[in-house]
Amino acid sequence: MTHVSMTETKKAMIVLVTLLSMLISGFAIDIYTPSLPAVTAYFGVDKAQVQLTITTYLIGYGLSQLYAGSISDSFGRKNPLMIAFFLFGVISLLIPYSQTINELQFLRFFQGMTVGFVNVPGRAIVADLYEGPAFYRVINYLTIAWAIGPIIAPAIGGYLQHYIGWYASFYFLGIYSAIVFGLNLMLLTETIIIKHQFNHKELVVWYWRLLKDKNYLLGLICLGLLYSMLVLFGVVAPFLIQDVLHYSAVQFGHMALLTGFAWFLGNITNRFLANYRILLKVRLSLLAMLFAVIMMFLMALKDAININDIVIPTIVIFYFGGLIFPNYFAQNIALYRHVAGYANGLMGGVVVFIAGLGGALGVILKSTTQIPLTAAFLGIIIFCLFSSFTIKHQELDSKK
Repeated sequence: MTHVSMTETKKAMIVLVTLLSMLISGFAIDIYTPSLPAVTAYFGVDKAQVQLTITTYLIGYGLSQLYAGSISDSFGRKNPLMIAFFLFGVISLLIPYSQTINELQFLRFFQGMTVGFVNVPGRAIVADLYEGPAFYRVINYLTIAWAIGPIIAPAIGGYLQHYIGWYASFYFLGIYSAIVFGLNLMLLTETIIIKHQFNHKELVVWYWRLLKDKNYLLGLICLGLLYSMLVLFGVVAPFLIQDVLHYSAVQFGHMALLTGFAWFLGNITNRFLANYRILLKVRLSLLAMLFAVIMMFLMALKDAININDIVIPTIVIFYFGGLIFPNYFAQNIALYRHVAGYANGLMGGVVVFIAGLGGALGVILKSTTQIPLTAAFLGIIIFCLFSSFTIKHQELDSKK
């Protein structure tokens, strides 16, 4: 594979600005979750309609990624990313002026679409710059950057909601996007060497070829299911913790901060376990998640709801989920690095689409008890555990 020639310092600067860019996807979901009950009251609608603003964002995010990879292969990485950041900022600043919940849904859909054109070129940039062990290392950093959003965003959103209101989160997103847009403008250079003419037929052919690969497909589904656990918690937990248990938006933000930090810590742990077999890490982590969710289910059967019965098992589950996620992520990219745009686009699109379905499931789950949320977690973990005994690939059984 042909790589662009540049100094290691320049590469490091590009990776840094790419990491900052990747934060935006998690920010746009999680900074908003502490405000879901407030938005419900503001528009005077059923909570399900407000929860769907998470799902519509994810649908837009997923759909755009299906084409973002091919477009970045055709027009380069920088220009699509820059245009997407500009549009993201404009939409973020328009959202506080929504007059109805339908307007909010509409803007959230297009906000999600712009994020797809940020993340896919960002992942492709890493494939342009690195290969071998260095590629795995930087990809892990990329997943860590993605995980930072769910860590700090709910805490920020909780304070913004408490002191200003639900719309403050979107002003924050607009300002952040403007700053990162400027950094990309100054530091990011084009990394693709050979551009490919956009070909819709070739896109469909490659997507079909990728989906027929059982190892790629199962990795894709597991990534989506793991991500959907984060979305499920973000959709269901604000109402369960704030409306049922009567904690404030700030307190919920702190709790979400702990669960997000657990995911981040799992990512970091995986970095130190890089020399261990991927399959071993995946299976042991899934068994630990299964034990935690069974304990969570047993605690949910008690008469009284306790905050610790929700948060502590979720922290354990998210820690091991965060450990697993980079392994499936790097595995799928490594399988098809020669068509990084297609592989990234399909992976990003399907993973987020599955997470969107998880968010839609969260809309119909009852928010008066933790049993439905626990049952959803249990189903996800069991599927991923069984699939880990089905995937057979040389890369999965080899050391990084």
